[in-house]
Amino acid sequence: MSLLTNWLESLGYELEISESCLRNISPFSRCNLCLDACPEHAIKIDKENVDISPDQCTSCGICITVCPEQAIKGQSPSRNVVQKNLLLEEDSPLPTVAELLYFHKKGIRYLCSASGNDKLDPVIWKANECLLKMGMESLESVCELTKVSDGQLKMSRRDFFSKLTSDSKKTMLSSITPAKWRFNEDNFRLSNLYPDWSFFDIVFDKEGCSLCEACFSLCPADVFKLEDKSLQVDAQKCSGCNLCRDICQSNGILIKKHLHQAATDHLQVFTSNCDICGNTFHSWNVEKVCHICSSRRVNDFFL
Repeated sequence: MSLLTNWLESLGYELEISESCLRNISPFSRCNLCLDACPEHAIKIDKENVDISPDQCTSCGICITVCPEQAIKGQSPSRNVVQKNLLLEEDSPLPTVAELLYFHKKGIRYLCSASGNDKLDPVIWKANECLLKMGMESLESVCELTKVSDGQLKMSRRDFFSKLTSDSKKTMLSSITPAKWRFNEDNFRLSNLYPDWSFFDIVFDKEGCSLCEACFSLCPADVFKLEDKSLQVDAQKCSGCNLCRDICQSNGILIKKHLHQAATDHLQVFTSNCDICGNTFHSWNVEKVCHICSSRRVNDFFL
């Protein structure tokens, strides 16, 4: 195969579900955010895997912006930006809250939709709710681009040439570079965009949680760190994927949406050796028998 053929093939792509998909990590995962967000209903989920139907998928990229683990490889929706204005064309998909928070981080302050702002306003409201809690300037829905008195966009000579250069680069990148060079699924992880803030609370039900460590080991964001006398919970890293909740068979953990300043919690735990099996185990209170042996005893598994 010639270099030219290889290059031409590299320009196109189809969205791909990677191994980091929560459904691939555990069959207990109930994540369906991409399924709910897809405007074409192109994503199918069964008990074993997640598939994207190439016949239905338009590669709009909305699913990329909602995946909590950035497990969908591809390019997010193509958007037009002029200064602080995000222009939404009539046939462009409605942006998600994560996408708006990403653009806000990049300096966007105004959103203008060619098809009207009725559907856009609720999304802006949700994004602004987060921004106001963080003490940041809110987004504004406008009917036309922000203008100055002469009716022209406010753009200095430096801004004009910067934009001209930027637009040229974007055109070049979108036309002749390999598609994988343009993949940007990592842009929408809120913990990276706003490192001083946590978007979720992690709550343990100590009556149900046995500190079996299953959720700790499977957590994709490495939120939990268990030591001899302390369980460190770094909620700032939490993406809200809910895998810990889904795999817990005793409803011992709950993830709640709650935007607050980031801080690592240190929860007291105890380390003991089980009187029955002799293995070391952790518990919320001083115990003599590990949860496995306790379960066997309750169910009369001991002979």
